[in-house]
Amino acid sequence: MYRMQNGKYKGFVYIGLLIGLTVIGIGLSAVSEVWHQSAQREHEEELLFIGNQFRQAITRYYIDSPRGSVRFPMGIQELLQDDRAPDKSRRYLRKLYSDPMTGKTDWGEIRLPSGQLVGVYSQSTEVPLKSAEFKLRDKTLADKTSYSEWAFRSALPAANPILLPNGSYSTPANTGQSPASVPAQRPATPAPPGFTQPLPRPRR
Repeated sequence: MYRMQNGKYKGFVYIGLLIGLTVIGIGLSAVSEVWHQSAQREHEEELLFIGNQFRQAITRYYIDSPRGSVRFPMGIQELLQDDRAPDKSRRYLRKLYSDPMTGKTDWGEIRLPSGQLVGVYSQSTEVPLKSAEFKLRDKTLADKTSYSEWAFRSALPAANPILLPNGSYSTPANTGQSPASVPAQRPATPAPPGFTQPLPRPRR
C-alpha cells in the first residue's frame, strides 16, 4: 500500500479534486448557457406568434368596421370586445396575451397621431438571438438590436400613412378608407413676414 510522504499524496488528491470540480463547473455552465438560449429561442417563436395575433386582430378590427365608423381600435381592450357590434360579442383576440420576453401584459403601443392603435411591440431591451430568416410578414424585424424593435404593425395602408415634406400625411388612395383612419394633417408652417409666393411660370 502506498504511504503518504510529507503529505504529498494528500496534496495530489486535493489538487485532483479541485480540477474535477472546475471541469464539472465548466460543464454545468455550458449546459446552463445552452438551456438559456434554447428557452430564449422558444420565447422568440412565441413572441412572433403572439405579435402576429395582435397584428391580425388590429387589421380585422378595421376591416370589420361598420359603415360610417371605419377606424382602428383606440386600445387593446377593444380587440377583446368590439362595442361597435350590435350584439357586442365580436372578439378579435381570444385573450390578452402576455409578452413572452417580460411575462407582463404591458405591451408597447404604436399609435397614429389621432390616437388609433395600429400595432404593438415588446418592451424587452434584451438582444434577440434571431436576426434573419424571418417569414415575409416579419421581414422588417431582421437585424434588430432589441426585442423592443420587433414591431407588429398592421400592414393596411391606413396604418402606414406617408409623412410628406410639408409635415402632413398622405391619405391612402383607392382603398375605400375613411378619412378618420388617417391621422389629422398638421398645419403647414406659416410663411415668414414679407414672403410672397412666386407666381407659376407660364408655359411656352
